Amino acid sequence: MNHPPATSQKRGRSNSAVGRARLAVAVTIVLAASRALAQQPPDPHFERQQVFESYQRFKDRLAEISSVSDADQRRAQLDALWAALKAAGQVPYAQGGQVAFLYRGAAASVSFPGDFNGWNPGAAGWSAARLPDTDLWILEKSFPVDARLDYKIVAGGSTWLLDPANPLQMWSGFGPNSELRMPEYQYPSETVRQADAPRGTLGSNVRTTSASLGYDVNYRVYTPQGYSPATSQNLPVVYVTDGHEYAADHMGSMVVVLDNLIAAGDLQPVIAVFIDPRDPGNPANNRRASQYVQNPKFLAFVAQELVPAIDGHYRTLASPGGRAILGTSLGGLNSAYFGAQRPDVFGNIAVQSPASFAQLAPGLLNLYATEPLQQKLDLFVSAGTIGDGNGGTSFAAALQQNGYEYQFRQTHEGHSWGQWRGLLDDALLYLIGPTPLAGADFNEDGAVDAADLVQWQAHVGNPSGTAGASHAQGDANGDRAVDGLDFLLWQRQQTAAPAPATNPLPEPSSARHGMTALLASLIRRPCRRYARRGGPFLGGRLGRSVVPRSL
Repeated sequence: MNHPPATSQKRGRSNSAVGRARLAVAVTIVLAASRALAQQPPDPHFERQQVFESYQRFKDRLAEISSVSDADQRRAQLDALWAALKAAGQVPYAQGGQVAFLYRGAAASVSFPGDFNGWNPGAAGWSAARLPDTDLWILEKSFPVDARLDYKIVAGGSTWLLDPANPLQMWSGFGPNSELRMPEYQYPSETVRQADAPRGTLGSNVRTTSASLGYDVNYRVYTPQGYSPATSQNLPVVYVTDGHEYAADHMGSMVVVLDNLIAAGDLQPVIAVFIDPRDPGNPANNRRASQYVQNPKFLAFVAQELVPAIDGHYRTLASPGGRAILGTSLGGLNSAYFGAQRPDVFGNIAVQSPASFAQLAPGLLNLYATEPLQQKLDLFVSAGTIGDGNGGTSFAAALQQNGYEYQFRQTHEGHSWGQWRGLLDDALLYLIGPTPLAGADFNEDGAVDAADLVQWQAHVGNPSGTAGASHAQGDANGDRAVDGLDFLLWQRQQTAAPAPATNPLPEPSSARHGMTALLASLIRRPCRRYARRGGPFLGGRLGRSVVPRSL
């Protein structure tokens, strides 16, 4: 796991003592400067202009300038080239798969730490060379043409800098990094708020005292536009670790993504619970390093305290298939842990760039091999190909080896919010999708059959209301009542043999009677989990994936 200084990507998610020490030193250097910077999302409108017909012609022009004998003319020509490169968005200079990191200034040495070298300014092969008789430093590398990476400049071996000639930045938990976008990188448009997209509501911090953890925790709840505690259908819930960063527009941008996807009809309305790992009384104290590494107390807090509280206050799809847990880095490791330990609570597991299983959770992958979880969990895994560690690839390999259904997505990026925010739509569309789960598969075994009818019979007559019936009790249409309408949906969706004899059905109320035929005619699709198995992956930027869906 890599880790830049305080104004760099959140590499505080380091797995090594060396990494933590390097981070601590860097924080003292740049923290004051980073706090003064405005927190802005990345620029979605950046376009790189071509300056030369080829990368080699760019190199030739540098050589020509360096060979000018008159110092004033040499500097004037370099100034003119520099101005042209900046105006074209070509610092760093990237063409095809080649890139030249560039810096102008007096310095004893210049290096470029970033996603690509573990944020190590002393890494071999990452020191720039000065163009003879100029103040221009250059470091040449090659990357995939669609790569996106975070980096910084270190001058004189100790001074960490944002690239002063590059306006592109990507924020981390500690501040901004400079951002390299290779020529064919596609900006994730779903992270840009659409002007006509209705906005959901992100509530204020709710502070709760956890009996399991023994301290207070903050969380915020997102509800989609139009949500009503009295009339809304039961909605899926996504629980999000590192929630304060996922919810921030300049980092995870998840609120924007939710609003855009829901408004477009690509994602059914959902509730999101953003859990903040920081001490409410001292936000500088981030507890994620202890909370997210196979911590049974944190699991108990979320599964036994927070989930019941959310189900009690909101109209939720209160079943494993209606809940997802999402996290990145250590939070990704935590998601995998929650899936292995509490599939009865969380049926949808989103794991982004998980930390090293071998180093931090050596027994966790074995649970996915030995426990009967294949039919209980749907899993989404994402990772970068450049400096992102092997946690994602090792987890995906374990899932494939043990017969799980899952989606694995990779992009040519590093361990950065730039990667994670850009794959949120893929995770949400795969695990939740546009089709409500509130179908007639009440036991969520992938089939609508007689067992589901038995479950409906056991609860028929349960009243509606905020604390009314759940999907698992037989509420097929999400109105929190178990009645004849739900039976009609079961009858439409059943896939097994004819149902056994039943007691007489209760008559729908007169207010509902007129809707019965219409509702029945609209039900054409089986439940989400059943339909997706064997079906194609829907949505996402398939062109940005370098690893197809693993079957």
